[in-house]
Amino acid sequence: MTQTFERETLPDGSVRMVSGDATFLFARPKTGVLVVTITGYDKGQFGTAPLDEIGSVLRVAAPVQLFVDARDAVGATVRVSEDWTRFITRHAGDLAHVHVLVGSKMVELTIAIARHLSRTDRLIQLYSDPSIFEGQLEAACNRRRK
Repeated sequence: MTQTFERETLPDGSVRMVSGDATFLFARPKTGVLVVTITGYDKGQFGTAPLDEIGSVLRVAAPVQLFVDARDAVGATVRVSEDWTRFITRHAGDLAHVHVLVGSKMVELTIAIARHLSRTDRLIQLYSDPSIFEGQLEAACNRRRK
């Protein structure tokens, strides 16, 4: 699939990628914490750009607590899911923890399969309750970095 998206750096330093009704927003509220907000359906139109963006943060700030807010994500193609699984497997040592907020059973199942296939059961935590996810994010932002 051809990569067809717009990428922009926002005034607060966040990065937004948009393609049609799909969006990725990358924010770094604190060193060692990365929040990725995903909306819409990822059909591969972003190519490896979202994973490259996360990788660039890992290169300078590992270990990173990754928070993925996928409550408004519709889903992803099998290829995109496989790319994420390979990425998580490859970078498991650079990730302190991966917190994923899901909003649908389809996205929850996709993440659960990726977690199983990447053999990172303890690394990835799934949430369906936004308040618990947001509490974990707040705690990570208030925690002192070791």
